[in-house]
Amino acid sequence: MIDASFPLQMIGSVETSSGMAEAMFCRDRDRPNEGMIQWYGQGIESGGVLVKISASTVASFELRPDIFYFPDTGGGLIAPAHLENFVELQKCRAYLRRTKKGLTGHWTDMTGIMRSIEFVNPSKPRKLRSVKLKDWAAFKAWASDQRRIGEFVDFRGHGSNQFSLTSTLHRSGRARMERFCYETVPRFRGQVEAILDIRLRASDSNDFSVVLGLAQHHGLPTPLLDWTASPYVAAFFAFADALENLSNRKDHTHVRIYGLSREVSMFRSSVSLTYPSPHASYLDISPRKNPRLLAQQGRFLVTNIVDLEGHFGSFEKATGRKVITAVDVPIRFAAEALEDLFYMGLTAATMFPGLDGVCRMFKHEMLFRQEMSAGLNSSGQVAPIVLVPEKIEIV
Repeated sequence: MIDASFPLQMIGSVETSSGMAEAMFCRDRDRPNEGMIQWYGQGIESGGVLVKISASTVASFELRPDIFYFPDTGGGLIAPAHLENFVELQKCRAYLRRTKKGLTGHWTDMTGIMRSIEFVNPSKPRKLRSVKLKDWAAFKAWASDQRRIGEFVDFRGHGSNQFSLTSTLHRSGRARMERFCYETVPRFRGQVEAILDIRLRASDSNDFSVVLGLAQHHGLPTPLLDWTASPYVAAFFAFADALENLSNRKDHTHVRIYGLSREVSMFRSSVSLTYPSPHASYLDISPRKNPRLLAQQGRFLVTNIVDLEGHFGSFEKATGRKVITAVDVPIRFAAEALEDLFYMGLTAATMFPGLDGVCRMFKHEMLFRQEMSAGLNSSGQVAPIVLVPEKIEIV
């Protein structure tokens, strides 16, 4: 097997009978003896194969095919229930050796013809160059500029500017989209049907999107990233997360709000998540059974890319067009920010309809009291506490 420190995702090439194809090699850390190889390219029929990995030496590996994937009508990859030549296909083998640059070697098809295969180590994750704003007022001015100029139309908040733009699935150590789609989602869908007492058809794209939206909003690691049409909703999530984690992020000083351009908003995907090539695009998800999606003015970006900031950076470098931006705001302005957001109607109770949101709103009030009772707010004045609409107090 390949050790756990090896990259989750590598980009490279595979020589096919139709020519050289681009390829991805994806792994999940909890299954180090497996890997998904998928290939794509102009004039090349895309495909994929789940391989079993065994170590020949410390730095060389044999890959044996286990499950073959072919394009479906939506462009994703699917494993057919029956393959007439499955026994013959299992004769294929790949042999890779580890180098400083990545993995290189060859593979043999079922007739014994040898072809090249290579995967390159990912480059060091690209850090987006953000703009540091001096205070909450500067953020509000920036948000107004976005409304007026209209270049960036979707936003996302992080409780720390030290966090990268990565999906929860990738942060959990998984990069195999076919496993998520054909193993994790069906299991989750069964639980949703039992709890909500509804029928969700696996073959229905709208039902599939409902399952994905519920998974994302209830904490299951997914390849989706939440975005919103409102920079203020994004700011709420950023400052709320920072407030809830002050005690274990002592060295974190700024929240971050990302903005995606109108051009990116035009990238749209069907609900086929198993596209073989690297992609990041918006996914239309039904708000059915998911009131949070409407309350948060939410949109979902789906991606099979581990380093999403690097992907956008490469796109900008290649095209000269700006598609992503970010601003950082000092965490010490949390009191002022959340007070303003309360008056805009943005609290945990409105963002998370139901008792969970109400309880989270009260939790924020308690945290406010704890953090501010012995100190001053960012402007040097005693901080007001106004997070609970039923009872507004000045302390």
